[in-house]
Amino acid sequence: MAKHARIVTDEQLDRRARNREQLLNVIAGAPLERITSTQPAPVGLTLERFVHDRETGQPVPFEGPAGLERILAELGRTYEGGQIFEDGRLVGVAGMLGIEGHSDPVPIRITVGIGVQLQIELGPAERISSLLDAMAVFERQLHLASRTVSRNIELVAQGYDPALASPSDVVPVPLQRNVLLGAYLSRTGRYSRDALRCTAGTVIRLPMRASTPEAVDDYRVLSALAPVIAFLTDNTLRMRRCEPGDCPRMARHLVWDATDPSRCGHVPGSMLRGFDFEAYERWVEEVRPILFISDSGVTFSTGTDSCLRVMEERDLSAQEAERLLCTALPWVRWDRHLSLRVADALPTRQAGALVALVRGLLASELTRAATHELIGLKDLDDDTVREAWDTLRAEGWNARVYGRPIAQIADELAAIASRGLEERDERILLEELSQLWEVRVTPRDMLVANWERHREPTPEERAVQLYGEGAVIPFEELDGEPPAGSTAVIRTDRIKRALRESQEKSLANN
Repeated sequence: MAKHARIVTDEQLDRRARNREQLLNVIAGAPLERITSTQPAPVGLTLERFVHDRETGQPVPFEGPAGLERILAELGRTYEGGQIFEDGRLVGVAGMLGIEGHSDPVPIRITVGIGVQLQIELGPAERISSLLDAMAVFERQLHLASRTVSRNIELVAQGYDPALASPSDVVPVPLQRNVLLGAYLSRTGRYSRDALRCTAGTVIRLPMRASTPEAVDDYRVLSALAPVIAFLTDNTLRMRRCEPGDCPRMARHLVWDATDPSRCGHVPGSMLRGFDFEAYERWVEEVRPILFISDSGVTFSTGTDSCLRVMEERDLSAQEAERLLCTALPWVRWDRHLSLRVADALPTRQAGALVALVRGLLASELTRAATHELIGLKDLDDDTVREAWDTLRAEGWNARVYGRPIAQIADELAAIASRGLEERDERILLEELSQLWEVRVTPRDMLVANWERHREPTPEERAVQLYGEGAVIPFEELDGEPPAGSTAVIRTDRIKRALRESQEKSLANN
């Protein structure tokens, strides 16, 4: 049967045009909020954290007498009047933090993600140190609140929750939007439940330049740098049942890439010379928002409709347009700010170092020009950027992207950023990451090395220590039964190969 074109009325066309203008206002930000230079432009930082019980090492649930909801209620006493409710549940708090040694208080907003991750939004603030000190104050407040419900908590900064063997181990926060998101995304990708329940990231929010060409240029630079920064800030120890040594690099990005490519990852066309706010808005129009939250707090399912269909059916307020825009989840997003969403959850000072890196790279015409030349921005296209993602995942520190070794790119990015930072404290902060890159390790590599130092050796490894590499080993030294038809001995290399094949098969099945 022939597929008939959908009829759009004049009224819907007029509404679409009004809403398109509303979305563009949110994407580009108010003119008064945009800046003519980036130093010392105020920046914002969002730190996502898994909340574990320090005694058991397991995630803290949302509900229950000592759950995160109860902890938030205790924390709310500190943020009187700043409690955030949804569907009648307390899901966050917000307010201003006064920081000793800083003249201005720092805005803070704490909410709970689908998988009971804490999302701590800090800023904007002109000084990176203000954001880091605000995080330290909040952590003290949170631990005091948790003590009142007899819970000793630990905030874990990794890209994938290391305590989880499966996303089924997580009970999602019971909200209508979470039900709708989970039901829709479970049909779109292999790792959708992992993405929603088990991952955590770091988000940097920068004000956009007053000049539209410069604002677009910054977006294209960060889009090109996204795979590089993702690799350099990889901070995932394990995913599901993978042992750390077998967990793939940039695992969090693998999860999100397999979840819903139509809303996640690299924005198609963003490396073209003609890319601008309007092109980004047209891409958003094609995204399926899954749900819509009205100003009255009612959550509606939008099913398989695109944002464009939603824009035809009702006039959007500025707040509704902003919520609709945030249903798109690219690695670089325009949402009144320039938001870089590519980094894994990082320890606080490493997150601050990443802010310093980005601030320094975009600090002046000289540093931006040096960054352009380093990555060859004028010659890049979407396919080249996507290839950089694949190459870095597969080859790690041996990769060449944009015509250069990744090690050289890391060194030069750090050097350019350092030249662009006016504050000595921020140049020192940058070294929290750049010193790792100098010895060719990422935060993930440090996690794996620390795990290796403290874990108990397996029976197979103990046998290698006793008998030597490749030796013929008695089966009684090993766990499990020998393969059918074998004798009482087996070579170490065969054992290792069988274990590796078993782990790869287990990951594929899950």
